[in-house]
Amino acid sequence: MSAEKNKEEKNKDLVARMYDGLNTGVFGIMDEFWTEDMVWDGPAGIGTLRGIEEFEKVLRVPFKKAFSSKECIDDIRIAEGDYVAAYGFEYATHTGDWLGIPASGKTIKLRYMDFWQVKGDKLHLNWVLFDILGFLEQVGYDINKVLAFIGSKPPEFFDSVEMETD
Repeated sequence: MSAEKNKEEKNKDLVARMYDGLNTGVFGIMDEFWTEDMVWDGPAGIGTLRGIEEFEKVLRVPFKKAFSSKECIDDIRIAEGDYVAAYGFEYATHTGDWLGIPASGKTIKLRYMDFWQVKGDKLHLNWVLFDILGFLEQVGYDINKVLAFIGSKPPEFFDSVEMETD
C-alpha cells in the first residue's frame, strides 16, 4: 500500500473513531480526535464553532438534549490526501427542542454531508451540511407552507418576532 493510500485509510479511520465517540454521547472526549483550534463550520441556525469547548457547548449538548438514541451512520466515506468526506444520516428520536423546533417525539433520519481537513493526526476543519428542511418535514411541517410564509415576510419581520430563549 502506498504511503498516500495508507494516510487516507488512517484519516478515514480517524473519522470512524470520532463518530464512535459522538455516538456514545459522552462529553469531554473530543480532544482525542480534534485539534485544539478546530473549526466546525455548520449550517445557518448553528453557524461556525471554534474550539472543542464551543463545539460541545453549542452543538453537542443541545443536540444530545434534542435527540435521544442518536446514531450517526455514513453511507459513503471517501478520502483524498488530508481530506475526508462523508454522506449519511443521523438516526434519532426528536425528544427535545432543536433550533427552536419543539420536541415532536418522532423518529427522524437527518441527512448530512461532512467534509474534514486532517492536520497531523487529528481533525482540524469540518464543513457540515444538515438537511434542516428535511428534518422539519419529518416532524410534521409542510415545507411548502413554511417557505411560502418565510417568503411572504420581509427580513425585518423576523427581527420583531419574540423568541423564547433558554
